[in-house]
Amino acid sequence: MKLIEVQPLIDIISLSLQSAFVKNEQNGISLILISAPETAKTSSIFNFANLNFVGYYDEVTQKRLLDDFLPQVKAKQKRTLLIPDLINCIEKQRSTREQFLSIIKSGIDDTGIMKIETYHKHFDLREIGLMKEIRGLRFNLITAITATSFNMIKRKLIATGLLSRFLPFTYQYPIDKVMKIFKMIETERGENSVTIPKINKQYVTVKCRSRHLTNFQVVSQNLGRQYEGYGIRAHIMFRRLLKASALLDKRKETENKDVDRIMGLVKWINFDFNPL
Repeated sequence: MKLIEVQPLIDIISLSLQSAFVKNEQNGISLILISAPETAKTSSIFNFANLNFVGYYDEVTQKRLLDDFLPQVKAKQKRTLLIPDLINCIEKQRSTREQFLSIIKSGIDDTGIMKIETYHKHFDLREIGLMKEIRGLRFNLITAITATSFNMIKRKLIATGLLSRFLPFTYQYPIDKVMKIFKMIETERGENSVTIPKINKQYVTVKCRSRHLTNFQVVSQNLGRQYEGYGIRAHIMFRRLLKASALLDKRKETENKDVDRIMGLVKWINFDFNPL
């Protein structure tokens, strides 16, 4: 499916992917896209499936995480997990849902996964950091879910603290965009109208100027209130977005243009479902 006027969607995914290469951050940004069906969530994520540092799974179980993805993370082969539809992983394995969500929650947290005990296996996933400290295995997750499915599990995500570990990106299609898509289908014409940035795969330390991050204090607090928190994790994620923006442009320090880029996306970094 062609991507029509969804550049903000591509931009937030690109920044989340780029954040995994910021050396002076504990983890990358984990992103959850929330919108109605047929709004380019899956196709947007799929555009990045061929990157060599991502693990892309249409459906992934706890066992596959343990046997396939996490060993690649530990071997420094993968940094990011892409799951185009989170509900597939939750609804189709109800018996192991809690264990699956627990692995996800620990993995995308700054502390990471230390040890996992299952009935058949024991995993010690600790690693030695740059300062010889013991730290858990970490990765960032980019996933999507429909608005209806999200509302069904929202309370659980808030109660477990998992939602506060995600950067939410919600949106809806305005009628004029829907009509453009209908016209494209009817005429069988039209090309992708988005630009997909090239991810900078250099692992780099990036300085974020405090005055740049201060611009996002109110936004962070507002976002925190929406998942019954203070917005502390949200503010850290905005810092990571600023650094990722600089690194995407191959810079080692944030500039005003990074503030402008992220401010241009703030309209959808909430649970308000504003028009895209």
